[in-house]
Amino acid sequence: MALATNGNATGRLGRGKVNVNDRALVDKVLARYPKEFTVFRELIQNADDAHAESVEIEFQTKEYLVTDKGTARVNDLNTIQLARWVIRNDGDAFTTKDWDRITNIADGNPDERKIGAFGVGFFSVFSVTDCPVIISGGVRTRMFYENNELLVEYGSYANARDWTTFDMDLKPEAELTIPKPFDLSRFISTAITFLVNVNKVTMLLNGSVLSKITKSRGEPTKIVIPQGLKSTSPSNLFEVTSVKAIAQRVTVNISGQAYRAGSNSHSFRKESKQHVDPATMPSFFGKKGSESNGYSILPDTSAKNFSLDYTVYSADVCARPPPRMARGIERETKKKPPKTFLFEAVHFTSSEYESVRRDHDSMRCLNSVFMGPQGLFGERDDENAAKLFVGQSTSETTGIAVHLSSRFIPTVERESIDLANGQVRKWNEELLYVGGFIARLIYERGMSVVRNEWSSRPDQARKEGLFLMKSFTFRSTPDSNVAGLLQKAFFECTPNLAFPIISNLGVQDSKDVRKPNETFTSFMKQRPILDLVADTKGMITTLPKWYKVSDYTFRDIVDELNERVFTEGEMVAFITWWIKFCIAKWGDGNTDDRDEVKKQFNQASKRFRPTLRESEPDIILISDIRKFVNGKGWGSYLRAEDPLPHDTIPISFTSRLDPLAVRTVLGWEELSIVDWVQHIAVATLNPDYRRVLEILQSLWPSLKFPAREQIISLLQNVDCILTSHGLKKPSEAYFPEADLFGDLPVIQPSDFNEQMLQEFGVQSFIPWSGIRERLPHPRCTPYQLAVYLDRTRDIMTAEERAELQQMAIFAGTDGDLHCIADLYTPAQWLDADLKLPVIKWTDTDARNGSTEHLQRLIRLGLKIHPPLDVIIRKASSEDSSMRKAAFAFLLTHLHSVYSKYDPADFSHVAFVPCGKSRHAQLGTPEQVFMSSDWELLGFKRLHYSVDKVEAARLKIKDRPPASAIVKVLRENPPRDNKQAQSWFELLSRKGGFTADEMKEMADLKIVPIHTGGDAGSVIWVQPRQCFLEKPDDSNVHHRQLFNFVMFNPAASTFLRWCGAKPKPDYNDILEELLQDPLAYLDKAKPHKYLDDLRQVAVGYHNLSTETRTKMKNAEIFLGYCRKGGRNCSPSAESTQCALRRAREILIADDMESHRSFGEYVLVAPKEEVFDNFYRAMGSANLSVHVSHTIEVEGILSKNGEDLRSHVLGRLKIFLYDQENTRRSDVRIDRWHDSEHFEVKYCKRLRITKCLDFEDALERDRSKLTTLCDALAGIERTGERNHILWVADDGSEFRPDWYDMSVALCRLLFKTRRAHDVSSLMTILDASLDDLQRRGYPDIISMPMPMPIRLVRSPSPDRPPIVSRSPRQFQGWLRDARHLVAELFTSRKKSGGRFLSAEMEQLMDEALKLCSRDDGNLDRTIHQSAEHAKRGKKQRDVKYCSTSRVTDLKYCSELSCLLHAPLRNMLILFTRAYPVWHGGVQSK
Repeated sequence: MALATNGNATGRLGRGKVNVNDRALVDKVLARYPKEFTVFRELIQNADDAHAESVEIEFQTKEYLVTDKGTARVNDLNTIQLARWVIRNDGDAFTTKDWDRITNIADGNPDERKIGAFGVGFFSVFSVTDCPVIISGGVRTRMFYENNELLVEYGSYANARDWTTFDMDLKPEAELTIPKPFDLSRFISTAITFLVNVNKVTMLLNGSVLSKITKSRGEPTKIVIPQGLKSTSPSNLFEVTSVKAIAQRVTVNISGQAYRAGSNSHSFRKESKQHVDPATMPSFFGKKGSESNGYSILPDTSAKNFSLDYTVYSADVCARPPPRMARGIERETKKKPPKTFLFEAVHFTSSEYESVRRDHDSMRCLNSVFMGPQGLFGERDDENAAKLFVGQSTSETTGIAVHLSSRFIPTVERESIDLANGQVRKWNEELLYVGGFIARLIYERGMSVVRNEWSSRPDQARKEGLFLMKSFTFRSTPDSNVAGLLQKAFFECTPNLAFPIISNLGVQDSKDVRKPNETFTSFMKQRPILDLVADTKGMITTLPKWYKVSDYTFRDIVDELNERVFTEGEMVAFITWWIKFCIAKWGDGNTDDRDEVKKQFNQASKRFRPTLRESEPDIILISDIRKFVNGKGWGSYLRAEDPLPHDTIPISFTSRLDPLAVRTVLGWEELSIVDWVQHIAVATLNPDYRRVLEILQSLWPSLKFPAREQIISLLQNVDCILTSHGLKKPSEAYFPEADLFGDLPVIQPSDFNEQMLQEFGVQSFIPWSGIRERLPHPRCTPYQLAVYLDRTRDIMTAEERAELQQMAIFAGTDGDLHCIADLYTPAQWLDADLKLPVIKWTDTDARNGSTEHLQRLIRLGLKIHPPLDVIIRKASSEDSSMRKAAFAFLLTHLHSVYSKYDPADFSHVAFVPCGKSRHAQLGTPEQVFMSSDWELLGFKRLHYSVDKVEAARLKIKDRPPASAIVKVLRENPPRDNKQAQSWFELLSRKGGFTADEMKEMADLKIVPIHTGGDAGSVIWVQPRQCFLEKPDDSNVHHRQLFNFVMFNPAASTFLRWCGAKPKPDYNDILEELLQDPLAYLDKAKPHKYLDDLRQVAVGYHNLSTETRTKMKNAEIFLGYCRKGGRNCSPSAESTQCALRRAREILIADDMESHRSFGEYVLVAPKEEVFDNFYRAMGSANLSVHVSHTIEVEGILSKNGEDLRSHVLGRLKIFLYDQENTRRSDVRIDRWHDSEHFEVKYCKRLRITKCLDFEDALERDRSKLTTLCDALAGIERTGERNHILWVADDGSEFRPDWYDMSVALCRLLFKTRRAHDVSSLMTILDASLDDLQRRGYPDIISMPMPMPIRLVRSPSPDRPPIVSRSPRQFQGWLRDARHLVAELFTSRKKSGGRFLSAEMEQLMDEALKLCSRDDGNLDRTIHQSAEHAKRGKKQRDVKYCSTSRVTDLKYCSELSCLLHAPLRNMLILFTRAYPVWHGGVQSK
């Protein structure tokens, strides 16, 4: 079926050529190529395809070219600027087809024997030049751009050398240095590894050789492919017909100049600036570069020669692609797939790798040329970064330490092989199988070499084998499919062959090797164990299941038992394992295969050769054993050399095993201690009885009575006790303590347990009657008497003990004999320093005797220490040596002996060392403290000879108690500021006072204040009456009113604790005001008085009710009245102030009324904070005391419905943002009914204003009444009805919004603000379009707001709610002041009277209206989200606890909002004050 067309064209068809930007196309092709050495890679590969053997790369400078190939000496390769690259090869000259292909992009080489496929590699030269020149076979071809079109120019050329040459004049805008010769040599030494023809590459600069890289191959050696290796790929696409091993050598000779240029590799040993490769510069894509290459000069300038010998494994591969695959590959690569080709691989042995590594580590400046980026060897952490080669190296790694090269089909940029496209993917996957096959062949061959060398050089062979396993451990690659396919082929190409690995016994089949297991390694010696090191773990974990290394089996152990005789240590390890194994396997009652396993165990020949048992057979059978020694019981005291019965297994076998498990598993009985003693006593072994008694004394406390009886019976008649007279029977021996006079056979003093020997029958003492007559005796010391008392404590009678106490038989250190009650316990200094008699108790006695012996003498009457009062009295003695000794004794025994010591009991005894001098003074515990700081206050410091630990024992306090400090401050306050600062600083630093203590100090007058010029004129005040910060210039008057002190921060901190403040706050100011307000005003002057009063206004709500009551009745409030007459101009006015009570002052909330009656009343300052403050203290609004009476003349019949609707609509907008708490009880929601609200016109409207205020400054009622014309006014005609009168004199009528706003605000609000009139006037004057742009469209449609009636009045303690104007208007109004003043000044005519000072004053008042604030800046503002259906005006609204502020910063019509307020403000000024224009007065 035919395909449908995309429509049919009609009429005559036209054709055109698709235009191609050749320059951009080439740049996009280049963008896919790698950045480093791309040009060299492509042209060397082209040379190899052209059968070239030699390639020359020459870099030429401009000087060299100008001098016609003359010598141009270059000292530093890092700084030269190149002009041309020239690359030559001695390969076949270009044919006609070659010339055609090189001038056509993407026209690949159809020769399947060649590597080139896509036809774009040559165009990499355009990364460095815009006009490459090719000379070959007598033809010269030049390529160049013309209007972004790539053109070709041909011509003949006579060349002396029959070489193909590529001349590349570098781009004019490029400032290129020479690539690092060392790095380029490394790249080339890798690139020629698998090249077929090229075996020499020479690098030159201006004709001088920089580097030479040569490759040579030896004769190939055929490798026999082992049987079982599958040499065909899974789909039979490829078959390996033969494999050869070829010895290859690569030699690199680098000149000293080239080596001196350094390297860009990160392994470069000295820091150097990086060389900029051409492809990485901006000029690579035609952009002008601006940065030059960095360089670093190396000190070593000698030529370097590198060489590397290794083996190339070359396989002949036959390809049999199906026709469909062949067509697909030809379509993708522009050539047919090859029928035969080589697959080559390079793997470096451990010795080859170490050789390069040694060269790498021994280089002075640079590393080995074969190791590093793009080298044959990776860096230290990248040993297995071997690459896939397609002629030359790609970026794809093999995952193992084997370089692979073959006819892989790469991607266009030749950085990886194509594993994505159809038939190409199948070709590459099958070819990777060949790679895995060759890798396995290399591995098998390497392991064969290791196996042969294991017997002669085991260490080297092991090292080589482990390196081989590490090298063939597959790791991840950029494309995981590559390593995966290679690994799969590596293992699956020989599924039936053994896989050799390294074990402890050499190269072994992996299936015969066992995993290391500490449980078996101690007795399994013949089974090979995996040589598991970190480098081989990867291979072991990736082995397929048919090659897996298994764990030990029971069959392995049985075979080992039957094959050889174990050593004793090995048999011990085996028995230990066997018991644990049986318990773990069948201990829970499981009987699976138990009988079969135990049958194999019993049939096994379990033999071992003992090591420490003399007179025993060479080999012992486990089957002959019947008993064992419990190593966890009494047997733990036996040693391996101790004699045992012949049927008892050595202690080493069972010392760490559970006896129950031994009995259960092996059926042996436990050897008892009685059995062992019986074996010792009856045998003719001549045992070491000291060793026997050592074991028995260790076991004796735990032995039961029957066992003890049997042992005593067995040894009773045996000479087993070693005494001073030889071995004796137990009943014939004595303890050393019984030998008071030195003539008895006694045992050694510290030999054995006394209780055991006593039970054996060894004698402990001689009766008192046998020694009494022999006392005193020169050999009977107090120690021996103490021991005797201990031995006879249960049999000696009270009469005998009393007789002993009265006998003077105890020697003292003074050489005399004393009664026991007259002596003290042993202490040499008690005798020397305290002169107390001490019992004679030698060091030997102390070492041999226990404390119990001395305690026997103490209970007999020996004293331990002197009483506390005695030692305190000696510590206060005038004898310095006795005093020091007593004090030291007191300190040493305070916790143990004198634990009840209380310094209060000795408060009047001066025994505590104190003072600073070398010879300490003595003080009582109440006078001495540890810290020297308190000496400032007159206290004493503990002497330095007493350390902190001793002071703690004496309960010496670190500081005096607060009561003592308060006493010092009260009785002797600091005399001047210097002393006060040191004292306060000390108290601040030490701190530690309770709140009550601080309160007590705060009440003390301790701060010195200088009252005059005389240094002695000092008074002391309380800390709370002081202030710590010097007042600034704005509060300089505070210096006359308050006490300011200047101390350092630490001293100031103490005063703050006592109530001192940095500066006076509203409480302090108020306290001074209430004391003498007139004096305060006289010192501060009115404007500063007002500033201080403002602080009180801000914080008054925090004051107590009592204080606020005092304020209300105190004349501390500043009121102002205007002087100069009612009709006086503002510039001629003056104000007077006076101090009154708040109720005698009014709040000027009505500008018209204030203008009329301002000289007869005192008004509060014009700030909102003062309005709230004065109102809270009793001030009333001026508007409340002014009544208005309207007189109408000439009522007109003019219809006022339009004006009425206009006013009602604007009132709804105006009242939307107003606080309901200020609203009057007028229900304007009823004004929609014309019965309740009418608008009428008249010819003339007059308003009579009358002030009714009992505290008015004027009592004449006539002066308190005024009559004036108005243009608008409101008349109340009933309880709920109102008429808005508008004056119309018949001329061009325009409503006077000012008078109308004044009348409406007077009606709507109980509490008025100065800006209410201007705000309402602005809204009345604005059109609906302007209001909608300002964000009012939704408000207009809302119902008329109603006033809220409060059931309960707000608390007087809570500050009233304050409405704030947007702060954005403040800055604008300040600028507007100058605009308005300039406007009015420019409009003044010669006949009028207008003073700029009046406008300045008016503008200041206007600014106050917009910046009004109650001073409480600490409130927390919360940002709310945009409210639905509120319009632009409600966006970004911020709320606080007492006010609502609208932020208009996001309103795009801000400028529109500003025009109306400015105009209305001007109207406000002109209405409030008459302004003369040309001598005519107007409003």
